Amino acid sequence: MDREIRKLNDTLVNIFNTVMKMEEEAIQKASYDDISITEVHTLEAIGTGRARTMTHVANILGIKVSTLTTAVGRLVKKGYVRRFRDEADRRMVKISLSERGARVVREHEAFHEAMIRAALSGIPEDSISRFVESVGSINDFLLMRRSTAYARKREFKLSAMKLAGNELPVPIVQAGMSIGVAGSRLAAAVALEGGLGLIGTSEIGWRTKGYDKDPLTVNLRVIEEEVARARKNVEAGGGRGLVGAAVMWTHRDAGKYVKAAVKGGAQVIVTSAGLPKDLPAYCSDRKIALIPTISSRRAASAITKTWTQKYNRTPDGFIFQGPLAAGLLGFKESELEKACGDRYKIIAEVKAELGKLENCPLIVGGGIACREDAEKVYDYGADGIMMGTRFVATEECDAVRRYKELYLNCTENDVTIIRSPMKTSVRVMKNSFADSLAATGRED
Repeated sequence: MDREIRKLNDTLVNIFNTVMKMEEEAIQKASYDDISITEVHTLEAIGTGRARTMTHVANILGIKVSTLTTAVGRLVKKGYVRRFRDEADRRMVKISLSERGARVVREHEAFHEAMIRAALSGIPEDSISRFVESVGSINDFLLMRRSTAYARKREFKLSAMKLAGNELPVPIVQAGMSIGVAGSRLAAAVALEGGLGLIGTSEIGWRTKGYDKDPLTVNLRVIEEEVARARKNVEAGGGRGLVGAAVMWTHRDAGKYVKAAVKGGAQVIVTSAGLPKDLPAYCSDRKIALIPTISSRRAASAITKTWTQKYNRTPDGFIFQGPLAAGLLGFKESELEKACGDRYKIIAEVKAELGKLENCPLIVGGGIACREDAEKVYDYGADGIMMGTRFVATEECDAVRRYKELYLNCTENDVTIIRSPMKTSVRVMKNSFADSLAATGRED
């Protein structure tokens, strides 16, 4: 095994050196000969899309802004980069590629694609996916090692965070539990203390007159009313926290729910259960924070890429819903045991991905019940925490008293994991309904 490890090490080093050499040779043969490979990589980080700030590009490259400023200055003189002040905020300097710079990036991308295709041509078709998976595992390890830079060695402190156009004084998010559990009363109480109170939108109007005949109309009206009521109570009480709405993206009326919440004055929209790739289509106001809930780095990357290309915006934050959360989970039941063991690794990976974005905080939920739990996720990069179960038993929670008592009397043996009708794992309290779902995988 030692010989294999040495061979793998030598191979990885040789691959790195060979690729670097090939890149340098490609530059010499290309249409541009006054630029280094490091400068080409800087152009790639700037990207061919919308203009970016210096901080954004520096985060992508993993260098200091001062170092990038010097490099960009040279690229501007050579005609590869444009540097200008943002029209909306003259204090902000942005950079983008000139046509010459964009041509360099396109040529370099074509070089890499040709190189990879040539390398894969010697591998049997049925082995390519296994090879890609193995290389991905090595990359994941290196990414994890890189993520140690996000470990916080300073004293644990809950600091205010920016969410789009608003500041959240206390970075604690109350989960948007649905079907009337988290309504205006609970959300307002949390926001009055400086946190983010979320109103659960799914079937929020089930206790309202007319719901049985026209549930959609009633739900939309109640969403708007509940959000507006919470905002009014927070403003009247002088609270500095925020009020938002939680929307399950797999719900057929998710987009309409978002619009109703925005109409009611929601300052934050949080989505769960699915990738909200078209969420910005339902909320164009950039002062309202759009925060998807994810369970992996890949999900964060996919959402960011789609939003950037289609809507010219990026998420205002992400919530990582870990494997220890109550309710819907982003993992199959067969994956949960491994996910629990990899929980902190996944947090670090997600944080590393968000490091490429500007002002994109990471909020971590699931299994956080005390200060020690919060400190642990902060060590791996969390900027805030989300809690749900602890809020259910409060006096301010909108659920009926009997429901709260079930939580108070619940033990670990009373909890189980089943497959929900949406084909995702869900952690629930044992009862006849849960038993039915566990047995059939669907509602009776």
